[in-house]
Amino acid sequence: MQNHYKKVLIISDNARIVSEIARINQNKIGEAVHFEYAISPFSDIDHFDSPLLGQVKVLDLCNQTVLTKIIESHDLVASVHSKQIFPPLLLHNLNCINLHPGYNPINRGWYPQVFAIINDLVIGATLHEIDEELDHGSIIDRVKVPKYAHDTSFSLYNRVIEAEISLWEKNISNILCAKYKSFVPEGKGRLYLKKDFNSLLELDLAEEITMQQAIDRLRALTFKGYQNAYFLNKEGEKVFVEITLSPDK
Repeated sequence: MQNHYKKVLIISDNARIVSEIARINQNKIGEAVHFEYAISPFSDIDHFDSPLLGQVKVLDLCNQTVLTKIIESHDLVASVHSKQIFPPLLLHNLNCINLHPGYNPINRGWYPQVFAIINDLVIGATLHEIDEELDHGSIIDRVKVPKYAHDTSFSLYNRVIEAEISLWEKNISNILCAKYKSFVPEGKGRLYLKKDFNSLLELDLAEEITMQQAIDRLRALTFKGYQNAYFLNKEGEKVFVEITLSPDK
């Protein structure tokens, strides 16, 4: 099959997943397609120092000149854990796709694994076309990921990342040849914003909840390298809390 798209820009703020995708692109597609990689101004470019990625650019999608250059020099743009929202000018002039760490339309938006744990929702990964709503466009492919009682946000997220990488490897050839069939999501689902996550962080020591709810909230907020859940001590200082869980083997 001949590639329909030959100049592809991948915008990401996650060094781990974009490096894996670059490896897949090199091994599966080779030089038949020219891939370029970019990050947002919110990321440290030093984290993206990899021969697979080549010269990584910092692109601000709020800059009109930057958008014009992207449109002139590419025919497909992919968001892979990008912190930037793709503006209408980009969406109306280029085909854009997104790799999302959630099972659309169930958990759209920020930190899907957090809300999947707290609200006992299905979790997975979705590859979809981008429209003007967040994580809303027609679905190219998606897969569910198992969720266990001993999962923290960190362990579940890592499982989702692996599913995303597999989705990319499975679908990228058909996407580049424009041979895939997308479908409209079953409904709107639920969109979770950064403020929804932030509202979970402070623990009210006087709140009456079940032990299940308490454990679920703590494991949903436990992520290696980050201090999320906290309560205030008598002096008004934050005391951070995380949880460790291990199944009986």
